[in-house]
Amino acid sequence: MFDGVDEVPWGRLGYDSRGGGRVGDLLREIVAARPGKGDDSPVWRLRHGLFVTHVPDEVCGAAPCLVPYLIEGARGARQPHRGLLLDLLTDMARSAPYRDVLRDAAAGPEPDHVALAREAMVAHADALVGFLDDVARKVVVAAARLLACLPEAAPTVLPALRARAEKGARVKIRARGAKGQRSADGPGPMTADAGAVACVLAVAWLAAGDHVEWFSGLAGAEDAHRDVRAAAAAGLALAEPAAPPASEAAITLMADAEADPATTLQHTRIRWHGDAVTPLGTALIQAEHWQRALVRQLLARPGHRETDQALYLAGEAIASWRASAVELLPALAGKVRELRSVAPPHRRRIGQEQPLVHAVRVISQAGQAAAPQADLMAEMLTGDPAGPWPEVAAPAVQTLAVLGDGRCVPWLAAAFRHGFGRLRDLDVLEAIPAMAAHADALMPALTHFLGPASRGSGGFEHLECMNALVSWREAAAPLLQPIADRLTTTYLASAFPLFAALGPAAAEVVPRVRAVLGDEAHRHEAAWTLWRITGETGEAPALLTRHLARYGGHSAGDVAPLLEEFGPAAEEAVPVLRALYHDEFADRFDRVAIARALWAITGEPDGLVAPLRDAITTRPLPGDGWWRGAASALRAVEGLGMMGPAAAEAVPALEVIANGRARVTRRDVPADERYQRAARQALALIRA
Repeated sequence: MFDGVDEVPWGRLGYDSRGGGRVGDLLREIVAARPGKGDDSPVWRLRHGLFVTHVPDEVCGAAPCLVPYLIEGARGARQPHRGLLLDLLTDMARSAPYRDVLRDAAAGPEPDHVALAREAMVAHADALVGFLDDVARKVVVAAARLLACLPEAAPTVLPALRARAEKGARVKIRARGAKGQRSADGPGPMTADAGAVACVLAVAWLAAGDHVEWFSGLAGAEDAHRDVRAAAAAGLALAEPAAPPASEAAITLMADAEADPATTLQHTRIRWHGDAVTPLGTALIQAEHWQRALVRQLLARPGHRETDQALYLAGEAIASWRASAVELLPALAGKVRELRSVAPPHRRRIGQEQPLVHAVRVISQAGQAAAPQADLMAEMLTGDPAGPWPEVAAPAVQTLAVLGDGRCVPWLAAAFRHGFGRLRDLDVLEAIPAMAAHADALMPALTHFLGPASRGSGGFEHLECMNALVSWREAAAPLLQPIADRLTTTYLASAFPLFAALGPAAAEVVPRVRAVLGDEAHRHEAAWTLWRITGETGEAPALLTRHLARYGGHSAGDVAPLLEEFGPAAEEAVPVLRALYHDEFADRFDRVAIARALWAITGEPDGLVAPLRDAITTRPLPGDGWWRGAASALRAVEGLGMMGPAAAEAVPALEVIANGRARVTRRDVPADERYQRAARQALALIRA
């Protein structure tokens, strides 16, 4: 077994042996291992060396060579870790290839390690299909999950997946109590064959449109287990994801499965792809009408589990589809009123929110669509804002703040006076900008939080607060001196964006900013800030250019936007910007900042539209930028609008963002709304 494994140059292929040991030794340890749990399994140590530590979703170049050895090791009939080995293969198939930014350009482009690993898995598809007959159902589940990631192998694996699903569709297994014993209340419920359910889901994932008749037959088979039928109903949803449900019976099937605590279709029994809580939720993220229909039916049912599942699914629907918030929030508001009138359940799982808090939090994440529920959110704010907050208060305050509703001012002010203990439950980057109309009422609390009365030099919550206040502009002027008094020269640069936004109103801090010109790390930012305050260009473009030339493309995301503001006055930066723009290792989002700066300085759009367009076609688009500034993809949308008719080739991509049904961000509704507004404005400028 494992012939030649010790001759493979694993280290040169990027494998890091420092965390767990040599590949050959680990593979032999896996084969010889007794059943282990968690970190005791050597599979985890093997995984640690295979994936880039600081970017856990990127796999190194050793992956393709390791595939056949992993499959060989898992084929032992009693190998206790074969399920973990199949899960490791799945993680490899769904990861991104690691890209070495220090790679020698003369060596040519770096191979796509993930594509090569998937090719190796497809080449061993017959061996992977063999795991569908494993005696352990969890191994069958792991194999089906892996095969669902390999559409290239579909012709080979689909017949086997269908056969295994049909074989177990009518199998009903007596559920056991804790530690394999019968329940104290008698025999447990009859559960489904998890392997069969996973195979139905895999067929749906690989080729749902080609199996409508097969799914219909399974969903309508009265003698099949309900969970198998519910998985088949999910297949029908994926077959035509844009269509509404064909029948209420299919929704009822899935609702029954979601509401049953003994269902096989839960993440603890079948871990599926995507971010949804359950395998059905993952499938329905792609079928908005089915998803909303399931939420509505579960919300209409009594019971704690039904409510929990409805709220999870509602959150997924609102985060995935733009129409879901408007359609579901009235029903969610009704559920909030219902939950307020009943006592909360006494026992909750560790880390699980009370249903009322969960429901209000889902509404708080709906962005501007939550405006009709503002009165309901205000009703949640009971008691003394300066005292202990009820759990439901924080999401209610967040909702009202994002809407700019003044009824949250006493609570928001109390949060700033209390400090991190309260602010950790709020997103100040979203809450502060809309509250500019209430600046006077919030000023004493903000002065306390950002001024000398607050201890230390500030953490991320202070940085986020100052960055959010940039949008207030002159309204934030009373905070200028307290912030300057608190920050030493070493930390003053963290307030430069706010000082710059104030412009001439920040004249009193000019001596403090000039003192930073002697700091090599921040002199370029200090020069830019002085220009924004005084209007004197001075050496700012030269200092910014020198900083960019010295530190390269990794600083472009911060420096290029500052050069952009100077326009033609920063002409000396053009050669450096062009060199970084054409660097093959330049990050695509850094290239966005460079392209915008080049356009602002030269007015020449040639070759600059493509990187901006490419940056907005990836999904999901980033919600926020690094600790200051907008997300690069949002700047790309705005940059296309700046270029006007010259950016006409980007219109289709902008149309998707402006008018598409699906959200373009991952679980970030306010960011999606910003993208939508920016895309509509860009389209108007391009078509003007």
